[in-house]
Amino acid sequence: MKKLISLAVMLVCTTLINAQETYTNPILGGDYPDPTILRDGEEYFLTNSAFDYVPGLVVYHSKDLVNWEPVSYALSTYLGSIWAPDIKKHKGKYYIYFTVHGERRTNCVVWADSPYGPWSDPIDLHIGDIDPCFIEGSGGRCYLVMSGGNRWTLSDDCLSVVKGSKIHFYDGWTYPDEWITEGFCLEGPKLYHIGDYYYYISAEGGTAGPPTSHMVVVARSKSIDGPWENMPSNPLIHTYNNTDRWWSRGHGSLIDTPDGK
Repeated sequence: MKKLISLAVMLVCTTLINAQETYTNPILGGDYPDPTILRDGEEYFLTNSAFDYVPGLVVYHSKDLVNWEPVSYALSTYLGSIWAPDIKKHKGKYYIYFTVHGERRTNCVVWADSPYGPWSDPIDLHIGDIDPCFIEGSGGRCYLVMSGGNRWTLSDDCLSVVKGSKIHFYDGWTYPDEWITEGFCLEGPKLYHIGDYYYYISAEGGTAGPPTSHMVVVARSKSIDGPWENMPSNPLIHTYNNTDRWWSRGHGSLIDTPDGK
């Protein structure tokens, strides 16, 4: 796992592909929370929580993980506050799953044949929880993992969920009682199949609490169904003191480079 690059809130952490280059953090200055990133060959595509901005779910392109430019946007109308998206490529199509917090809370998906768009109209998945994450399991079956350690089975076209397929399959990592947080708040899941293991990366501690609340924790399993083994050195990322430069670090992601780093 140390070979993989971790992106935290606000994209404050990155590793250069070319060590001779220099850059200044943050690589995207401003309001870019809950980043989700996709490597497609030698290119990278990124989007983030849109909240109440329209157009929303702007897709950014990069070839070096440092320099980014907007290339499309997936939402042109206001649906509500847009939270914690997940961008993925599957069988030649591109998908963005996301939470909508409006008159009612739901989760939606848009898709396109290219990350440059055009993107489809939003499709309501009619499911609760927040922070959807796409993962392909064994045998080609795809799932949508949600906050709280819950999971839905996706249809073959990945544009709906199978009715009655919701299960609870991960309980999270128990952090010390004396840590000052907003609450347990198991959210922001990101799952990856690397080698023999599935890696379950999630946020705990709460988004809107004290500076020391949010954190990134990791678990692994040889099966998408578990059992899950929490990393002994959890948390992967955490603000331990309000004197730290970066606060509320959660919703972490992993991304690999074309040469396997």
